[in-house]
Amino acid sequence: MNYVAAGAFERLTGDPDAFYDAWDEYRSDDEHVGEEADMGEDFDFDDAEEMHRRLPRLARLCLGPIPYR
Repeated sequence: MNYVAAGAFERLTGDPDAFYDAWDEYRSDDEHVGEEADMGEDFDFDDAEEMHRRLPRLARLCLGPIPYR
């Protein structure tokens, strides 16, 4: 789906590179470029017990029953 915006922009302008030029110009004006987004608390998504503790319903659907040691 990454090409949809470029394709629509090309249909409007007739220039296949116009979207990328406009995007580069837009991003250069953006004062937040380079800042990392706050992704919240970091935890191990590969740890089944941690997933069951933090996201119990989703973990039951995707990982099955709670693993016991």
